[in-house]
Amino acid sequence: MTNIGSANLHITGRCNYHCGFCFDKNLKRSTMTPEEWEPILRKLKEEGVTKVNFAGGEPTMHPQFIELCRLTKSMGFTVSVISNGSRIDYKLIKEMKGAVDWIGLSVDSPLNEVEKVVGRCCKGINHIDNIIKVADTAHENGIKVKLNITVIRQSWKQDFSALIRRVNPERAKAFRVLRIEGENGDRFHEYSLTEEEWGYFANNHRDILLRNGEKVKLEDEDDMIDSYSMLDPRGRIMLNSENRLSFIPFDVIALKGLTAVVNAEKYHKRGAVYDWGSSL
Repeated sequence: MTNIGSANLHITGRCNYHCGFCFDKNLKRSTMTPEEWEPILRKLKEEGVTKVNFAGGEPTMHPQFIELCRLTKSMGFTVSVISNGSRIDYKLIKEMKGAVDWIGLSVDSPLNEVEKVVGRCCKGINHIDNIIKVADTAHENGIKVKLNITVIRQSWKQDFSALIRRVNPERAKAFRVLRIEGENGDRFHEYSLTEEEWGYFANNHRDILLRNGEKVKLEDEDDMIDSYSMLDPRGRIMLNSENRLSFIPFDVIALKGLTAVVNAEKYHKRGAVYDWGSSL
C-alpha cells in the first residue's frame, strides 16, 4: 500500500501543560481560521486522506476549535482530537458530539504524582483522574477513545494495565519518548530510555487486550521518524527526519503528493490505518 490515509494538523503551539519531554514545545502560537484551513483540507482529501487528527500544543486552545472540527466533519473526514484532556469537560464534549469521532488522551504514567513531576498538570487538576473522567464522558456521548502513552524514564517500570482497563479505550498506543533536537534535546537525558528499559515495558504491555480484542500498539523511536503526515499551525509540512523538525511549504504536496514527505512503508508498518469508522 502506498496511500496515506490520515494527517496530523498541529493547529496551535499553545499548551497549558509544560511537559519537559515535549517535542512540539516551540511550535508557533499563532493560529489559522477554519476558512484558511479549508483549502488545505480539500487538498488532503484529494490525496486520499480520510482521517484528520487535530493536535498541538493543546488543540482545544485554538480559538475556533469547535468550528474547525465541524468544518472538517462536514467535508467527510473522520475527526480525531489528540489532547491532554484538561480543558475537555461535559459542556465541550456535548459541543464535540457529532463533530468529533475520536478523542486521543495523553498520559505518561498511571500515577498522578508522577504526572505532576514531569509537567503533565495544571492548577487544580489531577491528570489521571481527569483522563478517566473525560474517557467516561466521551463514551457516554458516543465518542471513541484512544489512549496515548509516552513511555519515559520515570514510568517504564510501571504497570499501565489497570489504567488501560479503566479508561477502556478502543485503541491504545505506547510510544518510546522521542528526541527532537531544538525541541526537547536539551533535556532528553532526563526522560530517555535504554533499549533494555523500552524492551521491559514493551514485554509487559504488548499482550494487554482492549475492549475490541486489539492489543496495545508499540512505537519505538525509529517507527515515528518520517512516518507521520504532519502540518504545523501555519499549514506548513512538518518533517522529523534525523530527529529534527523542519518545515516546507504545503505546495510540495500539491506538486509531488503525500508520499513525497511520508514514508508509506513505515506509515503502514506501524499500523497507522485501522478501523477508525466512517466519517459521515
